[in-house]
Amino acid sequence: MARVRWWGTGLVVLVLLVLGLVLPLVDKALGSGGTALAAGTIIAVGTERAGVRPVTFTVPAAGWVLDEARSSLTSNAKVSRDEVMVNLNVVVPLGPLDNRGLWDGFGRIVAMGGARLRGGPSAVTTRHGMAGLTGGLAGNGKVGSATVFTRDDLGAAVTASGPPDAYRTLAGQVRAMVLSVEISP
Repeated sequence: MARVRWWGTGLVVLVLLVLGLVLPLVDKALGSGGTALAAGTIIAVGTERAGVRPVTFTVPAAGWVLDEARSSLTSNAKVSRDEVMVNLNVVVPLGPLDNRGLWDGFGRIVAMGGARLRGGPSAVTTRHGMAGLTGGLAGNGKVGSATVFTRDDLGAAVTASGPPDAYRTLAGQVRAMVLSVEISP
């Protein structure tokens, strides 16, 4: 009768356990590769003009993460926290630009992604006195907001969305970010 050796099978089981259980825990502990942001961090976006990016916004509280893989600071910045994503896109128009025109065009773009703007926009003014338009956003099991601002030859479109409970929890911080947007003249 032959003697059965189980050490090979045991080694295979150990490798599978490491791959299946331990590596996902290590991945979660290391994070998604984003950069944690401190409260008060100013994020600047857009093509540099005289060494300065023209559109900025401020992160109101710790816990937000800059998604470096999905951000290109020459055109957009994406920050997230607890399944809520805030995305600021710089808009460089081909012609005259105003808030209403940007809102209407933005609505068409959002609809192509399966979401929709809810209701008509309402006026909003940033802490810096810049006027814009804002409204609700819904689609794909998420809720949120959309806001547009224009100044001279540049615009900014800010979307924020996430699962309903997560978004409601962070809505105040999202609004603070939106109201901190500034487009330098």
